[in-house]
Amino acid sequence: MSQRILIGTAEIARSTYNLTLGFRELGCQVDSLVYHKSRLYADLDYTMSEVDFLEETTYPVNESGEVEARPPQSFYDFVEPYDIFICVSGTSLLPRMTDLPILKRLGKTVLARHCGTEVRDYELAKIFWTDYDRFYPYYQSDVDTPRIECASEADLLSLSRYHPALANKLHNVRTSERFADAVFSGPPSHTLGLRPYFQSGPLIDVSHIQCKIPGRTVPVILHAPSSTLYKQTDAIVAMLDELADEGLRFELRILQEVPNHEVCRAITEADIIIDELSCGSGLFAFEGMAGGCAVLGGHDGISSPLPRNRPVLNIDKRNFKNAVRKVVTDVRFRTDLAEMGRAYIDAGYSSPPSIAQYMLDAVERDRQGRCDLYPTLFTDRGTIPEGEPMPGYLPKRNLEILLRHGAHPDTDLHRLLAAGLLPANAGERLNDIPRWDISHLKEEGPWVLMPEDADFGSPRKVPVVE
Repeated sequence: MSQRILIGTAEIARSTYNLTLGFRELGCQVDSLVYHKSRLYADLDYTMSEVDFLEETTYPVNESGEVEARPPQSFYDFVEPYDIFICVSGTSLLPRMTDLPILKRLGKTVLARHCGTEVRDYELAKIFWTDYDRFYPYYQSDVDTPRIECASEADLLSLSRYHPALANKLHNVRTSERFADAVFSGPPSHTLGLRPYFQSGPLIDVSHIQCKIPGRTVPVILHAPSSTLYKQTDAIVAMLDELADEGLRFELRILQEVPNHEVCRAITEADIIIDELSCGSGLFAFEGMAGGCAVLGGHDGISSPLPRNRPVLNIDKRNFKNAVRKVVTDVRFRTDLAEMGRAYIDAGYSSPPSIAQYMLDAVERDRQGRCDLYPTLFTDRGTIPEGEPMPGYLPKRNLEILLRHGAHPDTDLHRLLAAGLLPANAGERLNDIPRWDISHLKEEGPWVLMPEDADFGSPRKVPVVE
């Protein structure tokens, strides 16, 4: 009998919808539950949007400050048929993933797929991004956000999962790491990570995207930011204006707050996609590859390594103008990059069924200690900034995760204890924390530690413009 799966309860970059397609293609019985549709994907349909147990659930707090959610019988009736629950972007059936302990007690398999902002801590993200020569765009606005008061998990229930408070972000990460059978994320976002995890990335369903490589002498450049701050749109437009003033001929189209299906139509009529200057590449980059565009973005192939050799021409503020000038003026280079991108998409590295199978396989791989990525940034550099609350259940959860999943041999556990990131009484248990076998691991780049044989992806190298 095939496994029955529930995916939700948020939609981020079409991931819930595409995962549903992927698992169904594998023969699984799949339902999707999205409480609030994304404004950019309002045309997508899900199995459910409402449940009848939310208002009847209570949230008492135990002596450790953890919420022990008490849902009604209708909750148990609802979850009973499902074998696997996939939690998207720090969401699940109950607020702030407070149902995960219940699901695990019921013997359910839980997979946590994080997407970015809900787990990315501004202090550590700044370190990570700086070490990859990137500007972290949210830092100052996050620092300037008024501090919260937080003494227990219950104090976080009413907060958005995106609130920048360290306790809030740490809650999202640690709840996943403590209760999920496998965690999926990406290094530029997963800066708070403790346990080994698996690389996540955009899923691309190409059924709604027409591929066309125009090869124009005066190309159309398309930029469609979901967040102009994150994508660093102002810097992109300023440098494009400079290039135009220097005589470079192109047509720039910028789409904002436009439904995804309209963006995909525009991609088909474009020559070049500029995704972002930030660290990585999003769904828009993959849609550009599918549509036959040469894609430029902040993907360096190291900071977010898998799948290997994504055909995104790496750009930053130093090489931006040279890279754009190259793809605008060299039609053959642009066409080769576009063809490489479509071939990458057709190879299925990011197709819904391949990602779905990868997620299923990750459960056993995690049990065997064969994860993709082994995080060290939090254990090496994590602190509690002045004025940031740290409710006691979070250091307790840190310890529980370390005891279950171990740490790098060089981890200074006493530093974590002195920094208040482990319980004050944890000293006698530090020797019980297992250490990873790092003999088969290598450092790809700053803070990216992974198996030496991790080679999933395209064998074809991506061109570089200095």
